[in-house]
Amino acid sequence: MALSRPCVVLVCVVLLHLTACSSDSKSPEAASLSAPSSSASASTSPSTSTEPTPSASVACDALPPPASAINVSQADGDFNGDSIPDTLTVYGTGTTTQPSPYHVQIELGDSKGAVDTAIVDAATDNTQVVKALGGADITASAGSPPDGSGAEAFVQVGSGASASLVGVYQLVGCTLNRLVGPQGAQPSLFAIGGSVTHLDGLRCDGGLVKLSATSDDGVTYETQETRLQVQDGKFNLLGTPVTNTVDSSDASLQSFSALDCVGVQSP
Repeated sequence: MALSRPCVVLVCVVLLHLTACSSDSKSPEAASLSAPSSSASASTSPSTSTEPTPSASVACDALPPPASAINVSQADGDFNGDSIPDTLTVYGTGTTTQPSPYHVQIELGDSKGAVDTAIVDAATDNTQVVKALGGADITASAGSPPDGSGAEAFVQVGSGASASLVGVYQLVGCTLNRLVGPQGAQPSLFAIGGSVTHLDGLRCDGGLVKLSATSDDGVTYETQETRLQVQDGKFNLLGTPVTNTVDSSDASLQSFSALDCVGVQSP
């Protein structure tokens, strides 16, 4: 039986609608296969963190001075160059009449521990003064800023009728060494003070300058300024000593019997 014209038109419209739906949409199963979950992808990716693991700093492990320590003296300074104040302590381990052996200790700030060593040539009796004087950085060139190694420790190791004796120590890591020289390999030892005919002193101005003045009559003095450089744990002569002639009335002569270093007490 032949279809009428209205029926043919209706069938065509229905067929066209079904064809469009089939070409523009996908089944749920196809969609899930073509678009994998981003959260599943992230969970299987390896970690790419590169943050360093902090390491604990090693503290120096010297014990504090014993409760029985005598003739204890202290001074401040930055002996390891970290801009945190440290404490220099000198103490005797003997008796009141025989206080030696003496020790010098540096307690580092910021809970970094302490370093201790014996003073091998300290006075053995109680008539001489042994004490902490302080610290000054003498490893930089004159006129230059500090080199970051910290201050050297100045310690009075003995005294006499007209002069005090001073040794200089240098902290390297957790080791406290007595600088040697400038003459030979003996522990550093500088006289401060003097008499009418002979004067000795020290001045810090980046490095260390040894001062001396001698006189035959107590009126005219021959002065000498010797610059010292610290290298490999030793004082070395640097350049040629500067000499001059100074009258006893000249105020500059006073410096030749003094210890002039910022951060260091006079003996």
